[in-house]
Amino acid sequence: MGNKTRASIIVHRSLFIVPLFIVSLLLLWPVVRHPGWWIWKPGAEHSDLAVTHWPNAHFTRQALWNEGRFPLWRPAIMSGTPFAANPLAGLYYPPNWFFLFLPWLSLEAGVNLSMWVHLWLAGAAMYALMRRGLGAGRWGALVAAIVYEASPKLLAHLGAGHVGWVQAWGWLPVVVLCWLKALQDAGCRMQDTECRMQKTGGERPSSILHSPFSILHSPFSILAGIALAIQFCADVRMAAYTLAACLWLLLVRYLPFAIRHSPFAIRHSPFAIFLGLSACQWLPLVALLPATTRAQMTMHDAAVWSLPWRYLVGLLLANHGGFHEWMTYVGVSTLVLAGVGGCALWRKREERWRVGWLVSLLVGAVWFSLGENGGLFQVLWRIVPGLGLLRVPPRAWGLVVFAMAVLAGSGVEEAGSREQEARGRKQEAGDVGQRSRVWRLVSRWLKLTAASFPPMLVVGYWLLVGVPPLNLVMFGLISSLTIALCSLPISNLQSLSSILHPPFTILHSPFAVRHSPFAIRHSPFAGLAAVLLVAADLLVVDATLVEARPPEEVFAEGRAAAVWLAAQPGPFRVYSPSYSIPQHVAELYGLALADGVDPLQLRAYADYLTRAAGLEPQGYSVTLPPFLEGTDVRTALKDVVPDAEALGRLGVRYVAAAFPIANRKLQWMGQFEGVYVYRNEATGPVVDAGPDGGIVLSDGTTLFRYHRWPVYAGWAVSGVTVVGLLVSWLVGFIKAKRR
Repeated sequence: MGNKTRASIIVHRSLFIVPLFIVSLLLLWPVVRHPGWWIWKPGAEHSDLAVTHWPNAHFTRQALWNEGRFPLWRPAIMSGTPFAANPLAGLYYPPNWFFLFLPWLSLEAGVNLSMWVHLWLAGAAMYALMRRGLGAGRWGALVAAIVYEASPKLLAHLGAGHVGWVQAWGWLPVVVLCWLKALQDAGCRMQDTECRMQKTGGERPSSILHSPFSILHSPFSILAGIALAIQFCADVRMAAYTLAACLWLLLVRYLPFAIRHSPFAIRHSPFAIFLGLSACQWLPLVALLPATTRAQMTMHDAAVWSLPWRYLVGLLLANHGGFHEWMTYVGVSTLVLAGVGGCALWRKREERWRVGWLVSLLVGAVWFSLGENGGLFQVLWRIVPGLGLLRVPPRAWGLVVFAMAVLAGSGVEEAGSREQEARGRKQEAGDVGQRSRVWRLVSRWLKLTAASFPPMLVVGYWLLVGVPPLNLVMFGLISSLTIALCSLPISNLQSLSSILHPPFTILHSPFAVRHSPFAIRHSPFAGLAAVLLVAADLLVVDATLVEARPPEEVFAEGRAAAVWLAAQPGPFRVYSPSYSIPQHVAELYGLALADGVDPLQLRAYADYLTRAAGLEPQGYSVTLPPFLEGTDVRTALKDVVPDAEALGRLGVRYVAAAFPIANRKLQWMGQFEGVYVYRNEATGPVVDAGPDGGIVLSDGTTLFRYHRWPVYAGWAVSGVTVVGLLVSWLVGFIKAKRR
């Protein structure tokens, strides 16, 4: 192959990768214009980026580069919390060490760059899955990639500041691709083993039974375990849903074949690699869980934010600027293409397993997302140990987006193969041909009716009610155009693409025709039209979910009080019953808080602080002190008088609130931009809990003593796994060289 041909291949393939870069730039356009600004949801007061992820990354930087230690315990919030055991710390997610923890970038720019890379990763991984794992054409793979990368569900969580969730989103197609290829390799090895067993009279070859490095026969199994471990370290819940999708694929597609041919066919699963590599995260977490409030969650606590039934309408009408947990829009163009793709795959007997896997995965994820409103979650809660630890069932909607993206890509492939099917039908004769012509006529009228109904609905709304909302206009426009795209004869699309010639010359080149394995190559305009429709459909919604805010605005709340408190001498803690000094502001000025926001809380401390705040423990809460759902945190506790002596035993010297507090032991020190600051006259010293960390009151009472051995054990297991993989690779490489 000459250099010119190689260059042509690179250029041609890049045409289908560059759009994913462009889409990721458009999705993050507010921070592309202002790289040092913060990603935020329009109109939102708070973001998890400011509450959790930025303070965690800032603390990690300070510990690594200013103090020269690995951060195992964080004293900044809730009087101290185990840090390395908390998945939200992101310590074991490798890309964080390049984007967030190294001081070569400002933290804000590092977060923005990380989000851009992971959005592109989501699209590129889905493109690779469609092309290499499911055998789709380039246009179908590109449509699936855009559906997955530009999903409003993903952008809504990005606007809410869920950094770990966005990072883990891009690894789902990677894990599925590696898992699929590993199972395909296992199927080939099973057939090969059966042939050799027949030659040896039924005796299984010893190389299959006894080779300690036989896992090297399936390198994709290793890659699947590695990718799942990386995703787990980014977000535990997303990894759990990914694992569920992979196990369901195994049950639907490969398990019957494996049972029929060889009970040892799937012994080389990636689970051991996943468990070994991710032990640094899950082992200390599992050891800590019994001492946390999360271990005592009720079903109602775990099913918080269950998806209401009425939000399923969001599959058709986009919820512009909507709540991230209840964002269900996948694109009306995606729905049409997914329906076409599902029907097309079902007509091919060898592909029906894919329809069964994706549709059942989609229905199961929707049902699970309903939480307490659906019934499935309650059943699984009782029979699946630890299910409640996932919390917030609508997070399973990521599997809905994944399944829809794959089916939509298959729908684009079907849109390009209609001409060949039509030609085959024309060759039929007799009564069968007559019935076929009647059916085609009826089918065309049905498609025409389906394409014309949405615009008529919009026009009717405009005539009877008034100016229709944007989501209804987009529904009428995009759905009719997508149905028309899937219904028009290919010859019409070719005529339109010829009018646009020569801008599409490269798409009609002999190279493109020769190398595209699917019939979509006969009409590149159809593929391009599908890409543009899907992109326009999703980007209009995505633009309402993300904005950029300057750091001055982000750090404005509580800054004046934090500056004054940071100037006071001696170690002390600050308590705020109104969240008047947010965690990112406290982290910036080096303040230690007795309150805090984190889903992983120590049970003994949570009970103590809740009573010290003047409340009674009432179940699980992500905030300390706990606030009732739907209340304004600034005023929710204005009538509650805190226990100054109990706070004093924690070393709380100052109380900062958005309202006056009537307590004789709290001396008013001043008001700083709406924040009332009081000095606690009953304060005691902050007691050092020792090198391991812990929470000790000033009277010597120990609320919690932290033991680091699970962290070190996790490091040891992960280290042994890495060494084992390297040794296995080296031995396999040497054996291959000797051959």
